[in-house]
Amino acid sequence: VRTEGIDFPFPGYLQNIVRQIAKNFKPPAGSSRRAEVMFLIHRDGSISSFQFRVRSGSYAFDLDAQGAVESAAQANAFGPLPRGFPDDVLPVIFSFDPRLIR
Repeated sequence: VRTEGIDFPFPGYLQNIVRQIAKNFKPPAGSSRRAEVMFLIHRDGSISSFQFRVRSGSYAFDLDAQGAVESAAQANAFGPLPRGFPDDVLPVIFSFDPRLIR
């Protein structure tokens, strides 16, 4: 997970994003595909502006990746942005790599 261009000194919040997406991401066993997505997390923890930066080449893999982000967001699993963060949105870039996400 990356927050390019944003100083975000809350590593626990970023670790939670990874954990929540990983809980919902179920790629096929042995998959070596990768994808990268971008989305905005709003102050209340909701997301918007989901888009693929890099597609995997597999419709099913990409659908699983998108579903993992959307499922976590619908469950309010990201939580509101930390009070100490001054902006109203946090741009997030997330890389899906089954070798790293377990």
